[in-house]
Amino acid sequence: MKKEKITILHKIGGRLMPKAPKTKKVHLLVANDNGNSEQALYVNGELIRQPNVYVRPTKKDFFRDIDAAKLVPTLLEEINVTISSKAIRRNRQYYIGKKAIKSEYTPKNMDLKIEKKYSSDLPIINTTGTLAVKAVQIYFEQYKEIPKELEVTVDMVTALPVKQWSPENSSTFSKRFTENQHIITVHINNVDVLVKLDFELVKVAPEGSPSLFALIDDGNGNYRNDDIFEDFNKLYGKKIDGQYIETKTVGHIDIGDGTTDFPITKGFNLEDSFVHGCNHGVGHAIDQAIAEFLNDDKKAVLTKVTRQKFSEYIKDETNQYHQDAVESLEAALENEADFIYDEFIKVLSAVDNEIDLVVVYGGGSIVMKEQFYPLLKELCDNLNKKLLWIPEKYAALMNVDGLKVILDTMLDDLKMEKV
Repeated sequence: MKKEKITILHKIGGRLMPKAPKTKKVHLLVANDNGNSEQALYVNGELIRQPNVYVRPTKKDFFRDIDAAKLVPTLLEEINVTISSKAIRRNRQYYIGKKAIKSEYTPKNMDLKIEKKYSSDLPIINTTGTLAVKAVQIYFEQYKEIPKELEVTVDMVTALPVKQWSPENSSTFSKRFTENQHIITVHINNVDVLVKLDFELVKVAPEGSPSLFALIDDGNGNYRNDDIFEDFNKLYGKKIDGQYIETKTVGHIDIGDGTTDFPITKGFNLEDSFVHGCNHGVGHAIDQAIAEFLNDDKKAVLTKVTRQKFSEYIKDETNQYHQDAVESLEAALENEADFIYDEFIKVLSAVDNEIDLVVVYGGGSIVMKEQFYPLLKELCDNLNKKLLWIPEKYAALMNVDGLKVILDTMLDDLKMEKV
């Protein structure tokens, strides 16, 4: 190693590490899917998934007898921040994601009946808090020290439900990030890091349309060609790849927690003349199921049954409440499946049935497949349409995967649009 290079390195644990600069800076490239149940983000290429909830603690957190540096690697599971930003109503301390779920407080999630994502504080709180923590982790990984202050810049692509998306709402949502500096104090045991978060670019797409990029492109500029099409190939006796999708008029059914979106696409283009969505999804079914589930004197002791907690009962077959939760949910899912089916019939009618392929995805498609697939398959067969039901391993991440493709391949173009 040349002598002049050694001066900018320092030794940690027997290895030469970059010496921390005087001005501490991190730049983040973010693809952000703010789901009603789960937030999924790619931050500098790394996937982060967490419950999309927060709490406002009223007591001081307990300090553990451990060096703060040892807590940094697991910081995303213990997000404890104080946020000061003009973009939100209350500047105060928040626990976010997994820490909120584990806390003694009742988590706050999106109110599916009255809240709009572009005007809600939750996406701002959870996005800025999570990005501040991740920036601290990235800095620590590079320099092996916790900074006292950190300047963070962000380029981000995100989305709104189709029914809420408009140029005006998109601009409102974007400006809540870009027109405010967000001051985040990240609490790591008894150590605080002051993070100044500035969003340089925020592009807001209608949910559903980014998924098209994930279907067509493999993320490396080639047509996608993997097991995402395996069930389709077996069902119809043909082998397809992303190029097939690019040539079709596609009717999307993106089943989420609080909404279901029905964008129509041709190639890479969204048919702006018809954009439709409805306020139905798994979250509404879970809300109905929770009410039925709690209508039992034996469960009177349960006071914190959120959608996230109820989902845990459903997934964990060993949980004492699993069977009751499943039974409560099945009937509610049938109702929601019927609602979504009726809405899709309206979509077909509005576009004169001019759809080649129906694609179904979203986290809700996993939970609702038993109730919804038979209805939709019969409809597609009768109308001579083909059905691509995205496998479970990909379904919940289609939007964020598509946003990542957009971020990776179109960032320079998006920056030019801003100019």
